[in-house]
Amino acid sequence: MGNPSPLNILDWALGLFQPAILLNVKGHMKSERFFYGTAGAVFLALTLAGFHPFYVHATHADGSRIDPGIFPLVAVHGASITAWFVLFFVQAMLINLRKRKLHMALGWSAVAIGAAISFTGTLVAIRSVQLAPASFFFGMEYKRFLLSMFTEIALFTAFITAGLFTRRNPKIHRVMMLMTSLTILPGATARIPLLHPIFGSTGWLGLFGPVFCLGAVLLLVRSATSRTLDKWFAASYAVWVFAYIASTYLALTQTWSRLATFVLAL
Repeated sequence: MGNPSPLNILDWALGLFQPAILLNVKGHMKSERFFYGTAGAVFLALTLAGFHPFYVHATHADGSRIDPGIFPLVAVHGASITAWFVLFFVQAMLINLRKRKLHMALGWSAVAIGAAISFTGTLVAIRSVQLAPASFFFGMEYKRFLLSMFTEIALFTAFITAGLFTRRNPKIHRVMMLMTSLTILPGATARIPLLHPIFGSTGWLGLFGPVFCLGAVLLLVRSATSRTLDKWFAASYAVWVFAYIASTYLALTQTWSRLATFVLAL
C-alpha cells in the first residue's frame, strides 16, 4: 500500500469527528426547541395571571366595571391577545413534535390575529382615554400614557411583519415572533399585583421592568445554550427597550400633549 494522500487523511479525521458533530447539532436543535416552548408557556401563564379578573369577572384588574360602551371592543382585543399567546405556544410545541408542515400552515393565522390586535389595540387605546381623560395609569396621566400604548402597537406590528418576511429563515423568524410576544406582554404583567412590590407601580420601571427582566433572562439563556450571542435577539431587545423607555419620556413633552389632543378629538 502507498502512503495515504492528504485528502484520505482529511476524510478519515472527519469520519472520527462526525458522530460528535451530529450530536452537537442535534443537541443544539433540541435545546432551541425547548427554549421557545418554555418561553411560550411562560408568556401564556403570565397572560392568564394578569388578565384573570377579565377572564373570570369581565372587570378591570382592580375589580371595577369596564364601560359598557367599550366592552365589546375590549373583549375582541383581549380575545385576540389571548389567541396570540396560545398560538405562540402551540407553534413552539409543533416544532418540538416535528410537525413543521402543520406549523407553517397554522402560521398564517398569525396574520389575522396580528391584524386584529393592531386594529383593536389602536381603537381601545383612543377610546379608553376619551372615556377617562383625567385618569392616571402607573403615575402617568392617561392622555400621556397614550403614547406608550401607540408605541406598543407600532412595535408589535413591526416585529410581526419582520417575522412574516423572514419565515423562510427560522433563526431570525423565531426571534421576531418571540419579540412580538414580549412587546404585548406588559399589558398582563402590569396587572399582576405580586410584581408591584418588586418593580413599583409608577413610571417605566413599574410598567416595563418585569418584561425587560424576562427578556434579558431569555437572551442570557439563549446565549448560554447556543454558546454564542444571538445578534438578532440582542439588537431587537435593545431597540425594544429603548423605544419603550423613550416613549415614557416623550409623553411628558408639550409636543406630545398637543398631538394627543388632536388625536383624541378625531
